[in-house]
Order: sequence, then structure tokens, then C-alpha cells
Amino acid sequence: MTFFWHVFQRMMLATMCLAGSLLHADTLQPLNSVADTALQAAKARATAAGYRNVSVEARPLDNRLRLPLCSEQISASTPNTGDALGPVSVKVRCDGQQPWTIYVRTQVSAMQDVPVLARAMARKSLIGRDDIKLVSQPLGATESTIILEPSAIIGMELNRALPAGAYLRSHNLRAPKVIKRGQLITLRYKVSSLEVRSQGKALKDAAEGELITVTNLSSGKKVQGVALSDGTVIVQ
Repeated sequence: MTFFWHVFQRMMLATMCLAGSLLHADTLQPLNSVADTALQAAKARATAAGYRNVSVEARPLDNRLRLPLCSEQISASTPNTGDALGPVSVKVRCDGQQPWTIYVRTQVSAMQDVPVLARAMARKSLIGRDDIKLVSQPLGATESTIILEPSAIIGMELNRALPAGAYLRSHNLRAPKVIKRGQLITLRYKVSSLEVRSQGKALKDAAEGELITVTNLSSGKKVQGVALSDGTVIVQ
């Protein structure tokens, strides 16, 4: 009888422990819900930044982590600064009766059609429509400075030689010069509703919208003006 009694006690104890464990589990926040919330926030940030086909992975959370079950919907926020791609730390928080905050590390990438040079081009080359092609590439944090819109590239001038297949970044490009040093140009003076024109000689190169110094050939004086796309200069 004693033997069976001991067996019965052990079975009851095991049942109570199991029930306690299940009850305890019901009071904890599922870690997969924390990770999912972080993934959604990181993906939303990258999508808002203009990236498409976004993929996000989260660093696994420690299974020993014990977070109280949130009495409200948990929320997540991403940094206001920094890259939307690459490693992104997402803050997940509970504002319920037992508040908590945890940071989840994510890795964000995106597949994107990226314009690259279709051929090798020399410094000072003007980029035409046929000089670029689109290739599908995974983008990470190191590629976040790449220009993604072909319209922002076509018509620009390279400030350094680049090989075929090269990505294009803003520091690789500059606006083309509409006026060259020593060039004879037309000076335009605004006088009330009238416009007076005179001949001048450019003392330096200038792109559209740049300030340039020009010698007025009629007076011999140096004047400053703004270079226009047609190669004329509006004198200020």
C-alpha cells in the first residue's frame, strides 16, 4: 500500500508541476510575437524609404528571456536616423500593466533594379540613356548611397573614370558645364521690363545655376552672373 501511495504522490506532484509550468507559460509574452513585431517595423521603415522587395531577418532571442505577457498590443519603433538597410535595431515595448522594453537586432536587405554603367566611361563623359542599364541586385547598408533613379543620372557628367557595371553615387556625378573658360557668351542685363544684351568672355567653367565671373567686352569690366542652360549669363 505504501508503494502505491508514493507512486500516487509522485504522479500528483508531476501533474502539479506541469500545470504550474503551463500556467506560468500563459503569463509570458511569446518571443515569436516580439520578433514578428520587430520584423514588421523594420520592413515598414525600409519600404517607406523607397526600397522594394524588402527582406528582414531578426537575430534569435534568448529562450531564457522571460517577459510578462503584455496586457496591451505591443509596439515597435525604429531609429529616426541612419540607414534603413543593413543592421537595424528595433525597439519593442509594452505599455501595459507590467511595462517592458527590449531591443531586437534585425538585418534588412532589398532587391532592387539598380542603374549601372553599360560600358566603361572616362572622366568628364556625359551619361546618355544608352550608357546605363538596370540590373537586379540585393541592396544592403553599404549600397544605400547608390542612385536608384535613372532620371537622376542621365545628362550628368562623370567626375572620375568608372568601369562597366559600376554603381553610380552622387559624389561620382556633377552637373555638366554649360559654359567653358574663355568662351564668348552673351550677357543679359535686366533693366526694369527691358533686357539689354552684351558680349562677354567667361573667366571660368560653370554649370547651370552656378555663379560665374565674366569680362564685359564692351566696358572691360568684370561682372558676376548666373549661368543658364542655354549658355547665356544673367548679370546680377
